[in-house]
Order: sequence, then C-alpha cells, then structure tokens
Amino acid sequence: MTRPEEFQRRSHLYRVCREAGAQWRAMNGFGVPAHYGDVGGETAAAARLAIADLTALPRAGYKGWGMADWIRDQGVSLPEPNRALRQEDGTLACRLSSGELLLLADDDQAALIDRLGHAWSMDDAVCFPVPRADASARLVVTGDDSAAMMAKMCGVDLRSHRFADHDIAQTSVARMNVIVLRHDRGASLAYDLIFDSASAVYLWGCLVDAMAEFGGRIVGLNAIDALRG
Repeated sequence: MTRPEEFQRRSHLYRVCREAGAQWRAMNGFGVPAHYGDVGGETAAAARLAIADLTALPRAGYKGWGMADWIRDQGVSLPEPNRALRQEDGTLACRLSSGELLLLADDDQAALIDRLGHAWSMDDAVCFPVPRADASARLVVTGDDSAAMMAKMCGVDLRSHRFADHDIAQTSVARMNVIVLRHDRGASLAYDLIFDSASAVYLWGCLVDAMAEFGGRIVGLNAIDALRG
C-alpha cells in the first residue's frame, strides 16, 4: 500500500490525513489522499460541502516589473488583476497584481509550468520566480454550502451572485492571509485557498470545524476529479 513517507515530498497535512483514514496514490512526487474509504459517499459529499488537500498539484509564481511582458512573450494569456484565466493546457493563470502571477494546475500535467521554469533565466530576467510549490499550500472547499461556510471565517462576500467564477480575493480567512480563488468544478461551487504552508494544519482545522455545522466532510482527490468530470 502506498504511504506518504515513501516519497521525497509530503504535504504538511499528511499526518492529519493519515489519521483520518486516507488511502494514498502517487502524484507529482507526493503520496496524496485518493479517498478515505468511501469513494461514492465522498463524491456525493463534495457536491454538498467538502474539503480536500491539493498541495501536491503543481503551482508556480512570477513577480516583478517586467512580469506581464515576459509572460506574454511566453505565449501566456493574462487576465486583469484579481482574475484567473484558463490556458490551453488547463493551467489557471491567476493575476494577483499588475506585476505578480500565480499558476495553478488541476492535475499532475503541468506542461506550461514546466516550460516557463525552463524558459526563465537570471541572465536576462525582468521578473523573478516565487517558490509557490514549496512555500504555499493549496486546499479546496467545494459544494452548495461552501459560500455559507466560508462566511463564518472570511469578510468577503463569496456568494455565487457576487463573486464570479475565477474571481480572486486576497483576504483574511480565520485571521490568516489567504488567496481565495473561485474555481468551480463542473457544476459545483468551489473555492481554492492558497496560503503559507507552515499554517496548513491550523487552517485545515478551522475549516473542518466550520464545516461541522453543515455536515461537511474530508474527501480525497478522486471526489474532486469526479466533480470536474
């Protein structure tokens, strides 16, 4: 049986997920929770309210005065600040400001992220890479009740009629600085949370506690993939 300790890279949440009964699979050099023993039940729960650890999914960042021009020269389409735009390979280009970009993959296929990593060079740099893969954690909260649950911990109005798909809020969640991205999975409302990886256990606990009122549950990547179709 796959165990997270078998891999060089581990999410800060691997012990928490292990205690919750995670069944693991390999992805991007990590052992990730595929499910927690109830694949069908988790998929149904994800449509109502659920949380999953996406820290194993590839991500990267670039920042600097020349970021926009360099990124466009690499063939990336840029959205306006505080918006995300899906690229041809499925990567989300999330523009945090005029000079900062966050790139997120939805699976372990990260052709764009890899290509940009090879294209960047210190010799002619007009921006610099931000180590999102190591410094940031990524969670997702999904389901019909997710906006109501997030309202317990975040002052931004994240309801679907006020916060559109692919909108970004750089805000406070449970008194932590968090990038909140609305990123629906299929027809299901979903919010990705990107934040300091050292605080992953704390924020996970806050979210799990907040979900209890709504009957939310922890799910694996299989349930999130099922929502995506």
